[in-house]
Amino acid sequence: MKTALKYNCQFILLHVFWLIFIQLFTSNAYSQGFDVTPLNRHFYPTLSMRDPNTVYSQMKSYNEDGSTFTQITDLQNRVVKTIQEGKNPHNGSLEIVESLFDTDGNLIMRSEENSDSSRKFIFYYEDGAQVAHVETLGSNDFEIWRMSSSNRYKSTRNDFEPSLFPNDKDWKKFVLKEKKFLPEAQKQGMEGTVILAFLIDKNGQRIKTEVANFNELPNILTSEALRIGELFVGNYNPAINHKGETVEAWLYLPVGFYFYR
Repeated sequence: MKTALKYNCQFILLHVFWLIFIQLFTSNAYSQGFDVTPLNRHFYPTLSMRDPNTVYSQMKSYNEDGSTFTQITDLQNRVVKTIQEGKNPHNGSLEIVESLFDTDGNLIMRSEENSDSSRKFIFYYEDGAQVAHVETLGSNDFEIWRMSSSNRYKSTRNDFEPSLFPNDKDWKKFVLKEKKFLPEAQKQGMEGTVILAFLIDKNGQRIKTEVANFNELPNILTSEALRIGELFVGNYNPAINHKGETVEAWLYLPVGFYFYR
């Protein structure tokens, strides 16, 4: 019975997805084209589908009204993420709806945000039911609810994600102190923000460090950022799932390289 119910839910989700997809191409927002981009495990571009770092394929569709629909699939063609962007018909503000799915096609997370508001809503699901949500009220201001604890509480961080403990001040100071001046990069006008990815285990220990957006920036910048990241000794809060259990997850930290001319 449970197996039949599971497959029925998957069929319904797939059917809903195709209804949304068809509506995007048959409504007044006619498609103007699309592009396909290979992505790594952090959802940043890779060189090609043959790149060994390629884990996902992204197809982004553009419509006449300016809205877009993005579908990301894994190498087995399973949908793992969708992103819908468009203007609110009432006030013209930009709205973004992002959904994440597990390998069985089940919805596990949905986020909603509007450019006219500092608030952002993230909903978490299990077996088709909402089990938690996070409301972003502003900078470092969150309201969190989990079904497992049945109470809402305020926090300075979204504890579904790992974070630096007690905050990111020590990290920022370390980057400013350790970052080397790169004359060759300045000479050639190489600038940008490197995103470092720290894998934090369930005990709050960092077990891996890598560059998330490796192919977007010159090697001289990514190498320097990685050097800084590997030298940093910090403390971390592990991510907490909807059951209140600590879990392994990626923490993303920026390292900017910008030069005065």
